[in-house]
Amino acid sequence: MKNKLKWIISIFFLIFAPFAAVMHQIKGGGPDGSASVDALCPFGGLETLPTLFKDGTYMNRVTPSAFILLIAVVILTFVLGRAFCGYICPLGTIQSLITKLGKRLNIKQIKINKSVDKILRYAKYVVLFVVLFTTYKAGELVIRTYDPWAAFMHLSAGTEIFEEFLIGLIILIALLISSLFIERAWCRYFCPLGAALAITSPLRIFKIRKNTSTCVNCKACTRSCPMGLDVHSEKSVSSTECISCGECITRCPVDKTLEMKKGNTSLSINKMGIVVITVLALVVGSNAAIGNFQTSLSNKETLTQNGILNSDNIKGYMTLNDVAEEFNIDVKFLLEKCNLPEDTDVNKSMKELKNDLAEKGIEFETSNLREIVKELLE
Repeated sequence: MKNKLKWIISIFFLIFAPFAAVMHQIKGGGPDGSASVDALCPFGGLETLPTLFKDGTYMNRVTPSAFILLIAVVILTFVLGRAFCGYICPLGTIQSLITKLGKRLNIKQIKINKSVDKILRYAKYVVLFVVLFTTYKAGELVIRTYDPWAAFMHLSAGTEIFEEFLIGLIILIALLISSLFIERAWCRYFCPLGAALAITSPLRIFKIRKNTSTCVNCKACTRSCPMGLDVHSEKSVSSTECISCGECITRCPVDKTLEMKKGNTSLSINKMGIVVITVLALVVGSNAAIGNFQTSLSNKETLTQNGILNSDNIKGYMTLNDVAEEFNIDVKFLLEKCNLPEDTDVNKSMKELKNDLAEKGIEFETSNLREIVKELLE
């Protein structure tokens, strides 16, 4: 791996994502818990834009942190293009690593016919439209259960992943298997965030440019491109498919034949990595410093949908006391309606309470509470 800084950044985020997911499973969500998958996904920031502009509120499950991450990613895209895909996205990194494994195992790589490849690359724009349109119409993250990223971040959730993210898990497994034969097939053909960034990518400041006078036409750049682009045939890699990973630059045998440039200003491979880190640090760090980078909302904000308290938004990290207080229900009356003992700890999260009650032979789910509160409000 010649592009060391890029891989250090990529591996860091690949390790950080599952760590954050495990911490969420251990500590739960909410103000006193750990960040959820939705709080750490910039695509959620894009999905919530209609409600944010219309009502000034975030869509259910989406938090201010997701919107701030979207801002960071967009700024990065204006500077370097789809560098989020090339440097940060854990799904992208794991796909590339699996491809490297496949090559080590001498698994024959599939080369898609150019005409078919060109058509398939438009599929991600269809996915983007479908996701954004259905999310807007439903007013919630209706595609979440099909999301391979959400499934990836719930691998530590035990049987919950089969109950809530079965289809997403199947898609995740499919994209990982496909990576043995086609590098970054998900990124090339189906990723909606990749499609959104591709739309803004032509506005980027720096592009990979070729010095035709020193090019020896060895095609090492094309062979190394994880997105399957014909880099050698372009004077300037202006394709929206370019993820600015720099692999083509590091594989070029002639120094300064391929460079990330704007006019006479060029960025070395290490400087590209530093730009990625700097943009993230400045945007996320500055917002965290002033308290804007919130990975959770208050119970009232979480429960409120379209200006009305909605029992469907009751979360497992909430306590019975939280629910009783927000919905103005006497907690003892709530215990009675839930058929729970009077000595039930109403200050324990529903997730913890479920386990405590199971030891006493009492079945209790957060979904039961949602239904009971809904009935009480009708």
